[in-house]
Amino acid sequence: MKTKIPFVLALLLAGVMARADAPPITVAVFDFNSNAGAVLPKDVTALVTADLSAETNLVMVERAELDKALGEQALGLSGEINSDAAAKVGQLTGAKVLVAGRAIKAGDHMVIVANIIGTETSRLYAAKVEGSAADMPALVDKLSDKIAKTISDQYTNLIIVTEPHEARIDRILKAVQGTNRPSVMISLADHLAGGRLSTNQDVVTELGLLFQKAGFTVVDENSLMKPDVEITGSVKCDWGARQGALISCIAVVDIKVQERQSGDILALDRQQSEAMDIGKSNAGKAALLNAVDDLAERLLPLLAK
Repeated sequence: MKTKIPFVLALLLAGVMARADAPPITVAVFDFNSNAGAVLPKDVTALVTADLSAETNLVMVERAELDKALGEQALGLSGEINSDAAAKVGQLTGAKVLVAGRAIKAGDHMVIVANIIGTETSRLYAAKVEGSAADMPALVDKLSDKIAKTISDQYTNLIIVTEPHEARIDRILKAVQGTNRPSVMISLADHLAGGRLSTNQDVVTELGLLFQKAGFTVVDENSLMKPDVEITGSVKCDWGARQGALISCIAVVDIKVQERQSGDILALDRQQSEAMDIGKSNAGKAALLNAVDDLAERLLPLLAK
């Protein structure tokens, strides 16, 4: 008799398996700062770096490489990290996670706080230890354990995890089980300034290619064959604030799927997708590509029934 795994447990197991298969994360450790002179923060920084270097799932940015990148960009970062600087350093060094913080000493008591920030997502987490200043090495060991655990537990919040495009397309196409393959015509328009509309050929081409790969016949207004199904709609992109060299884009694609002869509406759908990349063009294309893939994953099985 098979034992059923509860749904929530199954999701947790899937997340653990995904992290187990994930590539190592590149981490940069900045100088901690302190209220107790220059020696203490250097010691804390060195110990944290050494501890994290022993973690098999972490790859540390070499100190010389980090200093060179910061020097060339006139960035001297320590203690507090803001999202703009984190994104910039991530681009310069390839670091996905930045770690820095502060050691606070009051008499014989010490508190050490670490900030952990994702360079791609700007999500920030903190870890803290406190105890006797005489036990500073042991405190740093505990702090390093907490930092490593936070990076592991918050992997999907710190790192943008995306399924490779080709792998996702293969998965989508394999999920199309039906035998029906109506001919389709696709027309999606961009919202431009002044309320004008213009055909977004990139999105039309990408969606059309997916339909063709799934065995559908794709036609346009110049084709002799009339389409069985018309897919119409609009595309809109909104740009977010810049983070260093990165800019975010939120793409929204609205579609109507209508049977041409009967006029029946087979589906009304909307997909919103966000992406961050260098430059508006790259960010826009990435966000639209994600939205098209999401829509195709729903539309292809529907029309193939």
